[in-house]
Amino acid sequence: MFNELLTYDKELLIYLNNLGENQFNSFWVYVTSFIYWVPLLLFIFYKIYKKFPKPKAKFMIGYGILILLFSLLLVELVKIGVERIRPCNDPTVAPFINIIIKPENYSFFSGHATVSFALTTYLFLLLKKSFYWIRFLYIWPILFIYSRLYFGVHYPSDILTGMVIGIFIGIAFHRICNACIAKLRIY
Repeated sequence: MFNELLTYDKELLIYLNNLGENQFNSFWVYVTSFIYWVPLLLFIFYKIYKKFPKPKAKFMIGYGILILLFSLLLVELVKIGVERIRPCNDPTVAPFINIIIKPENYSFFSGHATVSFALTTYLFLLLKKSFYWIRFLYIWPILFIYSRLYFGVHYPSDILTGMVIGIFIGIAFHRICNACIAKLRIY
């Protein structure tokens, strides 16, 4: 059963990866790089800082940064523990996919999916009543995770696992942040 799931995972990646067109490679290179998303996050942090009282805003932004660090650490620890080879480095998959970038570290689970969904979920839950447009922030992780399939650096199960864990992290940090704000009476 487990081997069948792994086979299906590889086949699904090959299918999704081959949907891509070479003319869009530069667009996806841009999308997959976290550095290009930093201005968007800085804009959101700025909006938080302007909308909420300063002590509360600093607390909220601090938790956002903590989510980034926690998510990245968790992902790296699991990758080292699991040691799942990336599809672009797997000789049974690599000949069948388009390879544009070729990271050498491990695949399971996706840091891009985990971090982007954790931060987006946290920000959405935190700001949905204050900023209607915050729900559109989910466009970021969706593009972000598809880029990983486009480049053949993650299996769909890596992405799905990262999404689920990221959402749970975002929900947990939102609850912790709200509890701390209430307990410390930061308003």
